[in-house]
Amino acid sequence: MTAFPPPASCSLPEVSPPPGLQVEIRPVAQEHLDQVAAIEQACFSNPWSCGLFLEELRMPLAMDRVVLVDGQVAAYCCLWLVAGEAQVQNLAVHPAFQRRGMGKFFLIQVLSQARAAGATRASLEVRDGNLAALYLYQSLGFCLEGRRPRYYQPEGKDALLLGRNL
Repeated sequence: MTAFPPPASCSLPEVSPPPGLQVEIRPVAQEHLDQVAAIEQACFSNPWSCGLFLEELRMPLAMDRVVLVDGQVAAYCCLWLVAGEAQVQNLAVHPAFQRRGMGKFFLIQVLSQARAAGATRASLEVRDGNLAALYLYQSLGFCLEGRRPRYYQPEGKDALLLGRNL
């Protein structure tokens, strides 16, 4: 078996939280789930259920985070740490905080925490045609690595597989 060198480290940009907001990043707790589920409902056509988020909290490899603004959930990220890879499972920003830099700020923070926990690579999948998400991921150095045809149902949209070194 051929050994591969570890991926080269790629720095993440320094980004401040959106202007005028005092933010706090915390692990997702059960008390956040109603707000997380409401954001999920507002952002996705085929949302995760509250039960799925509860199962996510119980996953030993999960490193799930929320951004709190004035004690309210403004964004969440479900991320798994698997064999040195940070796998982003789900990420959403409350509509009131979209297009203000919250998603970029938050994802950089979460990926930095994953790197500190030993991740050397990050991966995710995104719905083909989700231009806002694709722009965000491209701006953070994610590259297209594959495609899962008709992954997102019921629309039959492809999933684009993106990755980057940390």
